[in-house]
Amino acid sequence: MAIIGRIRKRVGLLIGFVGASMILFILGDLVTSNTGLMKSNSDVIGKIGGEKIHYQEFEKRYETLLENFKKNQKKDNVDPSSQEMIREQAWGMFINEKTLSKEYEKIGISCSAQELYDMCTGKNPHQQVKQAFTDPKTGSFDPATVVRFLKDLPNREENIQREWRTFEDAIKEERISEKFKNIVKFGINVTAEEAKRNYEETARSASIRFVRLDYNTIVDTAVKFEDSDLNSYYENNKYKYKQAETIRKVEYITFDVMPSDEDRSQAQNWINSKKDEFASSPNGIAFVNQNSDNPFDSSYHAKGTLSPLVDSLLFNAPMGTVAGPYEENSIFTVARLVGEKMISDSVKARHILIKIENNDSAKALAKADSLKNAIKKGSSFEMLAMIFSQDPGSGSKGGDLGWFRPGMMVKEFNDACFDGKVGDMPIVTSQFGVHLIEVTAKGPSTRQIQVAYLQRKIEPSQKTYDLLYNKASEFAMKNTTGEAFDSSIVKQGLNKRIADNIRENDKNVPGLEQPRELVRWAYAAKKNDVSKVFTFGDKYVIAHLTDIKDKGYLPLESVKEQVTAEVRKQKKGQLLAEKITNAGGGSIDAIAQKLNVTAADADNINFANGYVAGIGNEPKVNGAIFSTKANQLTKPIIGDNGVTIVMVKSINEGVTTKDFSANIKQLTDQRKSRSDYELFNALKDKANIEDNRGKFY
Repeated sequence: MAIIGRIRKRVGLLIGFVGASMILFILGDLVTSNTGLMKSNSDVIGKIGGEKIHYQEFEKRYETLLENFKKNQKKDNVDPSSQEMIREQAWGMFINEKTLSKEYEKIGISCSAQELYDMCTGKNPHQQVKQAFTDPKTGSFDPATVVRFLKDLPNREENIQREWRTFEDAIKEERISEKFKNIVKFGINVTAEEAKRNYEETARSASIRFVRLDYNTIVDTAVKFEDSDLNSYYENNKYKYKQAETIRKVEYITFDVMPSDEDRSQAQNWINSKKDEFASSPNGIAFVNQNSDNPFDSSYHAKGTLSPLVDSLLFNAPMGTVAGPYEENSIFTVARLVGEKMISDSVKARHILIKIENNDSAKALAKADSLKNAIKKGSSFEMLAMIFSQDPGSGSKGGDLGWFRPGMMVKEFNDACFDGKVGDMPIVTSQFGVHLIEVTAKGPSTRQIQVAYLQRKIEPSQKTYDLLYNKASEFAMKNTTGEAFDSSIVKQGLNKRIADNIRENDKNVPGLEQPRELVRWAYAAKKNDVSKVFTFGDKYVIAHLTDIKDKGYLPLESVKEQVTAEVRKQKKGQLLAEKITNAGGGSIDAIAQKLNVTAADADNINFANGYVAGIGNEPKVNGAIFSTKANQLTKPIIGDNGVTIVMVKSINEGVTTKDFSANIKQLTDQRKSRSDYELFNALKDKANIEDNRGKFY
């Protein structure tokens, strides 16, 4: 059973390996266009390569992965974040089957039964097999253990056989995936001509003197252009505005639920009414557990470690003394001294950690007890810790944890050490497993006190929630259009927030708690719609859908602001280029003088790098420099941020060579490192993935 437990973990790691490959698909396709999507009664959760993925088959895959996760993590319940991770994993598996697996079949890549058997029992077993079957006591791997396990497998329970088949499928899938990647990588080639060109581009350098006029030297209002200019630029540069996924933009306001003055007064009245009863109660601890908003904390505290008020009033006071009420972190508190103890300020200890496997704590406790008996009979604690402890940090050091202060360890461990004596060997259970502890030294003891806190939080009442909800509802009912929404925000002095680039499967919107309902609304609403009131944590939210950008080429209207900025730059560039041309010929310094600017120098400019000191990354400038001969002047170059004219002082071709092997290797390694991403990206585009999960989850 221990081996099966380790196999389950290996399956998780292997699925992660395959998932790492699939994430390149998932990241780019979390959202697709609404065009032609399912009707509300459709059960199609997505399409991959034209093949439909139905909700029921997706849920079946998800449920299987969810059950595996629960077994591996030993949990009955799974948090929403983990559920979402598992759904991503399920989607990635479908993508794998509908894209990569088809490519494997086309070119005949497979993993034979003999190859799979060799991966489990051969001289060089798969790493996950090796880890699953390594003896935790000796740290050694014996292939014969795997052989015995496989021979006995038909006699084992069905769930064990099923888990092993899942494990085999995972390592088989990984092997096939690696073969496919390697076929692509080994097919990458760099020609001698490419390597030569790369060498020359890297070796070439130049020195220049230049004059530059930035676009910000012309105010925007001085530039005139027509709608035809915008249309012309858009048509010629349409490729810049192609969108790979659908996104939404919303503007929203929040009504934050905060405690009212009445709520604050009620909390204060309550604490005042309870103070005397708390002070006179025969059992302050029981009183706190029955009445306080927070349970009793049994910790002891040294001088200077409590809040200044409590420290000054209670540390040297008689037992039963109370302090307060006082307010701290939106909580009214009365503190009462309920205990004192002489406690060491630090402890030195060592331990042997036995992890609890398959919820069998009795087995772990029995093992710790047997180790304790062995130590009492003369065995070395240090040696046994190095062999048996499952704490990698201290195990290699004979279990030694060094010195630590109160509160640095988990409570069970902490209490056993600080309450015990030097030489004691208590056995305790914590969230990490069963600990056999030996207290090896203790620091000097100091007086520490135990304080009981009676607390009442200053929180919004139901009345406060209702009043604010009514206020938010009134706003939503009166402002059902985008124009009214914006107008009321201004009139009421509200703070409008913006959430841009929302994708259909997004689970987060900055500043909002679990806002999935808002995202789904944004993908069902029409532009300029105003939402109902959403409740997210302690916020009531009303949203206005201001923009929809669908997959494909964005219309000019959607990108008009960006296009206008580019056209304005073009017009400024033409004006500045004309200004430089009108400055006449002659030297670069003469041109600078006529323009009333200063010429500058830049040296060691590299063609492959592209950066020019004083100019920045301007590809057109860089290209012009290396296409101009020494001592020649370029024409005005209209770049991304300004207009430049350059006088090339010198061009250095670098050291000549006929050996380009280093360049071939460098370029080959660069292309191989990108091959996985580029390959998956190409297959993703080819598959035309349509992801409708946002309509279901």
